[in-house]
Amino acid sequence: MKRNKGLMEYDLHPRGSNVDTALAKLERIISNARAAGPSLFAVITGYGSSGGTSLIKQNVLAACSRYLSQYHIRGYLDGEKAADIFSVECLSFPDITQIPQYYRRSPNPGIVFICV
Repeated sequence: MKRNKGLMEYDLHPRGSNVDTALAKLERIISNARAAGPSLFAVITGYGSSGGTSLIKQNVLAACSRYLSQYHIRGYLDGEKAADIFSVECLSFPDITQIPQYYRRSPNPGIVFICV
């Protein structure tokens, strides 16, 4: 966990990580955030194919979709969509104005923003 550009970031794909480990960590992060953590944070998922990080990102996005439908989170946004302010994803994200400008100017496909 680290604070970057005013936003808490949690790395879900450190070296040697797999999908199950990443999803378990995501569940803990969301539970902690719902209890007393930040209402907006980012998870670093990676996006490349080496080391299975693309699988981590795909599974994190699927998990976020489930968490949203179960009302565990208020929204999520794939980092590569953060700059497209007219996209459905951006327009429906609850706290888009709270995402620092840095991320909105430089889309990052290896990150997912989550709002609880």
